[in-house]
Amino acid sequence: MKHNVRLWWHKPQLHQASSEEKRVTWLELFYDLVFVVVISRLAHHLAEHPDPRSFLEFVLLFIPVWWVWLGVAYYNERFETYDLSFRALTFVQMLAVAGMAATAEGGLSSTATGFALSYAFARLIITGMWWRAGRHNPQTRPVTDLYVRNFSVSILLWVISAFLDGPEALALKAAGLILDLLTPLLTLQDQARVFPAVARKLPERFGLFVILVLGENMIGVVNGLADVPQFNFVTVVRFVLGLALGFGLWWVYFDYIGRRELNAHTRWVFVRWSYLHLPLVVGITVVGAMVQHVVALDGAAVEPGVPWLLAGGVALYYLACAGLEGTLEPENTPIVQPQMIVPLRILTAGVALLLPLLLLPLSGLVLGLIGLHLVHIVLGVRGWFASENVGRQDVH
Repeated sequence: MKHNVRLWWHKPQLHQASSEEKRVTWLELFYDLVFVVVISRLAHHLAEHPDPRSFLEFVLLFIPVWWVWLGVAYYNERFETYDLSFRALTFVQMLAVAGMAATAEGGLSSTATGFALSYAFARLIITGMWWRAGRHNPQTRPVTDLYVRNFSVSILLWVISAFLDGPEALALKAAGLILDLLTPLLTLQDQARVFPAVARKLPERFGLFVILVLGENMIGVVNGLADVPQFNFVTVVRFVLGLALGFGLWWVYFDYIGRRELNAHTRWVFVRWSYLHLPLVVGITVVGAMVQHVVALDGAAVEPGVPWLLAGGVALYYLACAGLEGTLEPENTPIVQPQMIVPLRILTAGVALLLPLLLLPLSGLVLGLIGLHLVHIVLGVRGWFASENVGRQDVH
């Protein structure tokens, strides 16, 4: 009987350094699917209201969603177990995220209470998991104890905010988020000591999350086409261009970033890698929301915020890509030299922000943004065929 109990209630043990490659589990993949729903709801609201206020609300609601996902991904990297208790906790986490999804569109207004309590519940679960890990792994307590203390304060602030209105509620939520985001930065020295193992599967986990966000982008484009009462040439052109724009986002990320290893010798590499992915996935989601809006216009007047949000999403994406370059392991034969590609990405972001000033029609604007993708794609393809990687099946 004692042996059977151990099958469903394992103590979390810190994963040690290993030469074996760790892979994302089927449970993690299934868990990630619930985030497609919540991100889709946030993107849908932004597509329906493409203005600066809605964009600010979108960002303020997206950060808690991303933070819940990141917290679970990081915990799994260090303490994941393969017992029934872990599956049960994952299911409860999914319930909390589903609550965030159901209340996301009015998360700062009509359904603010539900969203705040759902977020607090999700954070309570992962904070409890960190507390339990610290109890069974005393050497990690310099990190886990600070996590538990600070995250508990953040949870309390969000719970209080759920029963308040106006600026007071927003201030408490912002304070809680800031405390959440700063807490890992306060433990960087201790993390290097108590978590010596290299993060093996986090790059893959992040790549899969980017795929999920890109998938939501595609859903938005298709939904935009489905919402049009009657197809016409302009609608079909915008649909094709919208898919091409999303395809370019995938191409640039996975050719230049997603296929490469993290540089374990770079200081605080995982923190930089993690936090820089926030603007990257925000940019992808904004692009998808605006393309959905553009495809579904069907002759309606274009709202002034649409071109700026569309171009701004692409610019944010390229700036994040520029920052991520410094977190990657240098290649023996780089496809494009880092001293060239980083300035090019920054320049691309600047050009993207200038395009709305040309007052192009929406199709022309999307075509111009695709042209920016093509610069990076062509450089990558030329560099690839000129490198020693050409023809290899083990490198993508």
